[in-house]
Amino acid sequence: MLRHFLFAGLISTAAGFAYADGSAACGKLFLNSTPPNLVTAQGRTQQLCLNSYAVLSNTTLRAPHWSAERLTGDAVMSARQLARDSDFYEEPRLPPSGRAALADFARSGYDRGHLAPSGDFADKAGQAESFSLANVVPQDPASNRRLWSHIETATRRLARQHGVVYVVTGAVYGPAPLRLRDRVAVPRYLWKAIAIPNAGAAAYIARNDGKLLYSVVSIEELARFAGVDPFPALSRSARQTAIDLPPPTPHPGEKTGRLAPLGALTKAESAGEAEATRFQDSPATRFVMAVAALHF
Repeated sequence: MLRHFLFAGLISTAAGFAYADGSAACGKLFLNSTPPNLVTAQGRTQQLCLNSYAVLSNTTLRAPHWSAERLTGDAVMSARQLARDSDFYEEPRLPPSGRAALADFARSGYDRGHLAPSGDFADKAGQAESFSLANVVPQDPASNRRLWSHIETATRRLARQHGVVYVVTGAVYGPAPLRLRDRVAVPRYLWKAIAIPNAGAAAYIARNDGKLLYSVVSIEELARFAGVDPFPALSRSARQTAIDLPPPTPHPGEKTGRLAPLGALTKAESAGEAEATRFQDSPATRFVMAVAALHF
């Protein structure tokens, strides 16, 4: 199962990258000014450079591959004083046919999950930029509000502890992803890679579901799994060795996430898919669906 997701569903094309909005200015957001490397691409991609983060959007999937930030302890402390009052918006710098629309998420059952979270940004302008749908994936509500939020909190704690960290957050869609309204791809996994200058790097990986399972892997293992190298400038030894990352930080009264090897994480997803298939194919389910069809 693990091998199935190596370079998960990414198909080589000759399209390459299209850059917009002063891509050279993105350098400050990347470790050693080197952008993440997308090994192969399913369709066309377009990089956007915003003031506080950079994002690589896939206009075929109508969803992002990754968002990158230079996260500082000072920014985290300032962000804690900001009320979240921004609105999601469609990204005007992407072509209309290749971007997510607000209507895609309506009554979908999925949250609009940030890759670069609004809670990382120190001012209103940065926070507002984070609500671009170019920075958003369809995310399971339990994941968005629990485990993934806990991982974001743990990442901010690292920024406060070390002063500066580089963060790249991304999605793995798989070979034939579910789509909202046959348009916006839904990721199977989310990941967050963190590089601490002069200390090393590692990444969290979690499934896009309500389970409290997550893995911590080296950057080399993440690149094999997701098809994205978030920190190409890392030394070979730093790529091969995962530093210790703190456990996800739960909100008061919430359960903590459970650390699992990556193989167990993918195996658990496979078991869940099999159970869902058995349920969908059961006689009782087919009967309920047939009765419901009579009323629509």
